[in-house]
Amino acid sequence: MKKVYILLFMMFILSGCIAFENNESLMKPPKPVSKINTVIQSFLPSDASIIKATTGNYVNSYSLIDLDEDGLFELVVFYTVQKEASVQGMVLKEEDGEWDIVQTFEGDGNALYELDFIDVTNDGILDIIAGFSFSDAYEVRGLVMYQYDGYKIKRNFYTSYTYKVIDDVNEDGVKDITIILLDENHISNKVTVFNYVNLEMKLVDSLTLKPNMIEYYNITSGLVSLEQEKGIVLDAVSETQTAYTNILLFDGSNLKSVFNGEQEINDKLYRLNSEDINHDGIIEIGIPRVPVGYEDTDDRYIPYIDSYYRWDGDKGIQFVSERYINYAYDYRYELPWIPENVTIESDLDYKEIQFISTADQSLLFDIYVIPIEKGDQLEGKIVLARKGNYVYCTTVNDKTLQRRFQLLY
Repeated sequence: MKKVYILLFMMFILSGCIAFENNESLMKPPKPVSKINTVIQSFLPSDASIIKATTGNYVNSYSLIDLDEDGLFELVVFYTVQKEASVQGMVLKEEDGEWDIVQTFEGDGNALYELDFIDVTNDGILDIIAGFSFSDAYEVRGLVMYQYDGYKIKRNFYTSYTYKVIDDVNEDGVKDITIILLDENHISNKVTVFNYVNLEMKLVDSLTLKPNMIEYYNITSGLVSLEQEKGIVLDAVSETQTAYTNILLFDGSNLKSVFNGEQEINDKLYRLNSEDINHDGIIEIGIPRVPVGYEDTDDRYIPYIDSYYRWDGDKGIQFVSERYINYAYDYRYELPWIPENVTIESDLDYKEIQFISTADQSLLFDIYVIPIEKGDQLEGKIVLARKGNYVYCTTVNDKTLQRRFQLLY
C-alpha cells in the first residue's frame, strides 16, 4: 500500500510540474538576431538605411523592448531614406508569433544622437525620447518625445537642446525633462525644466546660467546634500579652459543655481567628474588639488590629488575624501589623511610616489612600480599587486594603508 501512495504522489508531481515553473521558464527566448534583422528589412523602404544612436544606453541598430508592459515586445528602429530630408522611425509589434508594423513616424535632423525609453507621461507606458542632430550645427540638437499607447505613436513634445537630464528633480512623483541649451557662440547658457501636466509637456521654470561655457563634460542627477535635496550636478569647461561645477535644484517651485558667480570655490584646474565618491548616496564635487610644494611647478609635472567635497547649503562645501590616480601605471590610492596634512613627492616618471606629512616631513605611505625583470629591486618591499610587466610595492608595513591601493583595470 505504501508503494501505491508513493507512486500516486510521484504521478501527481510529474503531471503538475508545469504549475511550479517560475516566470523565467515560461518566457519566450529571444529570437535570433538574423531573424529580427530579416523582419526589419521586410518593412523598410528599399532605399532605407538603418541608423544607430551616437551615444547613450541604446546604440544598437534596433531596440527590442516592451514599451507598454503587456508581455509582448516592440521593435523600435530609426532609418534614413534618400528622398527624405530627416530621420524616420518605425515601431513593430509581435502578436501570435508574427510581426506587424504599428506605425512609422517622423524624426528630426539627419542623424540620431541619443535614444531613451522612459515614462515621463506617468501613464505606465514607456515613452520614446530621441535626440536628433544636424551636420551643420552639431551642438544644437532637437529632442522629441513620442507617446505610445499600444496602438499608435503620437509626437508629444519637441525642443532644441544641447544636453538633457530626465529625472524627478522637483520631486512631484513625475519624471521631468531638464534641457540645457548653449547657443552657437557659447555665450548664452540656459536651463529649462519641463513636466507632463494635463496631457501635455509644460515649462516649469527656466534659468540663465554662468555664460561663456564651452561644454558640459559631465552631467549627473541625484541627492546633492545631507538634507536629501535632489538636484543636477553640472561639470563644465569655460572659455579659459578651466573647469567648474554647478548644482541646480528646486527651491519650492523655482529652479535655483547654487553656484553661478564669476569666482567660485569649486573652480578646477582641469576636468574632474563629480560623483558619489564615498557611496553614501550623495554626489560629491570633484576638485583637483595642487600638493604643497608644487605651487610654482609646470602643470605637466604636478602630481595632482583629486579632492571631493559635499555641498552643505549655507555652510558651503565640506571636505569628504581624496584620492591620487596614477594614470601612467593604472592605479589609484585612497588617501586617509586630511588635505592640509599630506603632500606628494615623486620621481620624474611617477614610478616612485611618496605621501609625506606636511607637519614633520615623515613618510606616510609609498608606492613603487617595479618592472618584473628588475626583481632585485623588490628586496625589502611588500608586494601590493602584480599586473602585466609590473609589480606594485610599498615599504610601509601597515595593512590598513595597503588596502587603500587599487589597480584601475
